[in-house]
Amino acid sequence: MRRLHGPDSMSTMSHSPSIAGTVGVVVLAAALSAFAKDDPFDTDKLRPPAPSQFWDQPAVQPCATPVAVPDPLTLLDTIELALCNNPRTRESWSAAKASAAQVGVARGAYLPNVTVTGGVQTTDQRNTTLSGRRDQATGSIALNYLLFDFGGRDGALEQARQSLFAADWSHNFTLQTVLQDAASAYFQLFANEEAVIAARTAEESAQRSLDAARARQKAGAATKADVLQSQTALSQSQLVRVQAEGGAASARGVLANRIGVPSDRAVRIVAPADLPARRLADAQLEQLVQTAVARRPDLLSAEANVRAAESNVRVQEAAGKPTISAFGTGNAIHNNPGLDSRSGTIGVQISIPLFTGFQSTYRIRAAREQLEQQQATRDRLRNDVSLDVWQAFQDLRTQNQSLTTAGDLVASAQESYDVALGRYKAGVGTVTDLLNAQSALAAANLQRIQARFSWNVAKITLAKAIGGLDADLFNELTTAAPR
Repeated sequence: MRRLHGPDSMSTMSHSPSIAGTVGVVVLAAALSAFAKDDPFDTDKLRPPAPSQFWDQPAVQPCATPVAVPDPLTLLDTIELALCNNPRTRESWSAAKASAAQVGVARGAYLPNVTVTGGVQTTDQRNTTLSGRRDQATGSIALNYLLFDFGGRDGALEQARQSLFAADWSHNFTLQTVLQDAASAYFQLFANEEAVIAARTAEESAQRSLDAARARQKAGAATKADVLQSQTALSQSQLVRVQAEGGAASARGVLANRIGVPSDRAVRIVAPADLPARRLADAQLEQLVQTAVARRPDLLSAEANVRAAESNVRVQEAAGKPTISAFGTGNAIHNNPGLDSRSGTIGVQISIPLFTGFQSTYRIRAAREQLEQQQATRDRLRNDVSLDVWQAFQDLRTQNQSLTTAGDLVASAQESYDVALGRYKAGVGTVTDLLNAQSALAAANLQRIQARFSWNVAKITLAKAIGGLDADLFNELTTAAPR
């Protein structure tokens, strides 16, 4: 923007040095008083809560340093540690705090700008009519106060506020993502530890089958082939157990990483109770979609970005319009030797941008295109929210039915194995029947473990899809003995 300083655009009034000096001192004192405050606009109040306060519960304490990891870990312990220690939460929180500071920057545009300058110089001249040394000290104070700008400052402040809202909601979405990852890692470790127990149980069953085959061979009622088949089944179950133990160790490292401690740190967990799903599974799908539209933090962040883009259009439109400002200056010069001088000026300035090389035109066009982009992003996300809720809801129903079926399958497989083992020991069953029943039981136990893990994760996924992944989902948990 070109500022016009000709007679038609600026009117000035000269006043006595004493008046200008008094005004300068008052303004300078006010400025120094404001500078003494680290946050004069109290933008700290605009910041989102710290990650440790995400639950909004009095019992939750601020993040401690160094990190104290309970032994064993409950699910709530895991989530609180992840919220405190995960770098993603600190990153998004810092971005939100920076956005709050930008609101302060926008508010500062409503206040005058005061600049104080000063200087000291010494001049030594020789072989001239004014030979000799001359010391000079200069000082000045300048004030500029924007009075009217066709809504540019208002648009900039609103843009900063909406950008802060968007950052706050993005921070909330990051917290929910970290929460989901931590809870999933917790359930994954529990599932892997359950798989180790199931593998050891299967190994014990295989050992009993081998013992039965050897006993029958010793009695002359079984062949060497029966013993070899049983030995092969035992070796296979041992391999499965070793792999399950490796999976549990890997899952333990993942969980340690999620809570912000070294992956090689040994962590124990408390066996979790099943997450309550009735209030989610019994809800109507249409109701869940409406809840998601109203609560999803990423969608609310997109809405705030649209409003910020709308404000930016107003900012760019105002940038091409005139501005009216008040200004004042005070100057003092001390000469030694010589006379001291004082001067002061106050006035009103009108700046009219006549031609800016079409920059203002294209800034406005760019702002409008960015607005359309943000609107399209919001609409796309709104469609995605509906799909996320639909898929998560159907997955929860499927996993709920799968868990029930897996429980029936384990009961049936256990009974089949007991019958097959009894028949084989009695000499009326074959080793093939026994090993098949043994294999079916081991597979059924693993399917039940996987079904329970998938069911718990499906509930977390649906809660996040509707924007309801908060403390209420976990507070109803009860705990079992540590593993």
